[in-house]
Amino acid sequence: MTGDVEFMPRYKIIFESKEEIYGIVPKANDWVHYSSILKIKDGGKYPVSLEMSFIPPHPFAFNMPEKHSIKAESITGVYAKVFKFFNKFGIEFQ
Repeated sequence: MTGDVEFMPRYKIIFESKEEIYGIVPKANDWVHYSSILKIKDGGKYPVSLEMSFIPPHPFAFNMPEKHSIKAESITGVYAKVFKFFNKFGIEFQ
């Protein structure tokens, strides 16, 4: 292939919202806070995405990732993955 360029289709963002996500570390009674942007596109395999940015302070027992991205087929799928992400650190989704 010389000179041929294949373009990936670009999908439009049809919905975007700022989300505040909180969790609690039950044993330490510490709170975890992520400020997030939820985006829904009009197509693609995973049209729903959530870009999470950690808001300090970190819990006493461990450090949380500063940034985390999640993609899914639906809003429900995104929040199910947030639940799994928090559960990996022993955090309860609030």
